[in-house]
Parts: sequence; C-alpha cells; structure tokens
Amino acid sequence: MIARRRLLAAALVLPATLAGCGWEPLYANHDSDVGSADLRAIQVARIPERVGQLLETALRNSFNPNSIETKPAYRLNVTLSRSVQDLAIQSQGLGTRGEVQLTASFSLIELATGKQLQSGTVHTSDSFDIQANGYSTVVAQDDASIRDVEEVRREIVARLTMFMQNKQRAAS
Repeated sequence: MIARRRLLAAALVLPATLAGCGWEPLYANHDSDVGSADLRAIQVARIPERVGQLLETALRNSFNPNSIETKPAYRLNVTLSRSVQDLAIQSQGLGTRGEVQLTASFSLIELATGKQLQSGTVHTSDSFDIQANGYSTVVAQDDASIRDVEEVRREIVARLTMFMQNKQRAAS
C-alpha cells in the first residue's frame, strides 16, 4: 500500500521536475520553438526542373506547415545539380544498378539588408535497380530522386532551424 502511494506521488511529481530541467519529449511539437517565426518568414525562391519543384514545395511546407500569413524577411536561394549514373554493369554493357546524386547549394539572404546570413552545400545519393522493363527503371529512378530530395530538405531545414535558434538566443 505504501509502495503504491510512493509510486503515485513519483508519477505526479516527475513531470513537474522534468519540465524545469530543460528536458523535452522526443516527438515534441516544434512549432512553438525559438526561431519558428523566423522560419515562417523565409521565402523560398523558385528552383527549376521537376526535382527542384519538389524541393521548393517541401521546404515551403517545412518552414510554414500551417500556412500562417507571414511577411517575408528572408529569401532562400537553392541551386540543384543532379546526376544519374550506372553503378553495376554486366559484361554485355547493360547497367543493373543506378545511382542518383543530388547536390544542393543554398544561401539565406536577409531581405532588408541584402546580406547573406547563411550558406552551405548538401550532397546526397541514392541507388536504384535497373530493370529490363524500362518503365520500372524510370519509376525506381524517380523514387531515388524523391528520397534524395527528402534528405536534402531535412538537412537544409535542420541547418536553418539551428541558425535561427542561435540568432534568437544571441539577440536575447
């Protein structure tokens, strides 16, 4: 009986003590994080080609997932370079495994001053099977490109989130 009461008391006190030490849940809602207003203020410049359009849309949705009306304060310029190559080649000269490589160079510009605040390069690669059926190969290559876009998106969002959080903390 006493052990039950102690367990119940610990269960009630533990969340309050963890909240005071800076602990946060792994799957916390980061919409209210420091810098999220700045992230919403990032305007993503047009990125040409289909893969660029996918990345552009994904970045916009990541920075402002709830489509909150926000005046742009920053512009994100992204330049993509994509290459496709055969990795494994049969003796007849036919490829059996392909690779899609995606390199994204990005820069964050402050609109008020025109000053470049952050820049970087992200490189990803993903492979796919080359099938005898041409359509399967096209679909597999497209899927590899989509996986590359998602990886690039995550990395750019992570870098800019850290930058904005550090910027907010330095201003405080």
